[in-house]
Amino acid sequence: MQRTSLSQKFPIGSPMPDFALPATSGPEINAREYLKGAQASLIVFTCNHCPYVKGSEEQLVAIARRFIPDGLRVLAISSNDPLQYPEDGFDKMAEKARVMDLPYPYLFDETQQVAKKFDAECTPEFYLFNADGRLVYHGAINDSPRDPTKVTQHY
Repeated sequence: MQRTSLSQKFPIGSPMPDFALPATSGPEINAREYLKGAQASLIVFTCNHCPYVKGSEEQLVAIARRFIPDGLRVLAISSNDPLQYPEDGFDKMAEKARVMDLPYPYLFDETQQVAKKFDAECTPEFYLFNADGRLVYHGAINDSPRDPTKVTQHY
């Protein structure tokens, strides 16, 4: 199902912005390099503290594990200010990535410049790009991201 973009600044069909950010698992990741050759690319603006993220993380990990072998590449990005949200600091992000054994890189957008390129406004916020790097979906993961027991539609 193709949905209407939530953003007037970043409509369906937009090309994926280029960016490079530090990863919790090691060196900086350049998105263009990492996503090169992907059948589809999922960029997720997320964090550690948000109850909507906590309610949808397991579904995101399951989607990633299911579709990465088919050519999906996933990048999770936290753009939150760790001074305002200490749980979202880089060390806590790295701990979460290890504990959850995330099957994708977890990146830190300390300056929020990447979030601004995507016009991202909330967490979790999903951007799905096709093999040509064009936006085909922007929105939520399902109709109940805070409470997985109440999901009736998977987007």
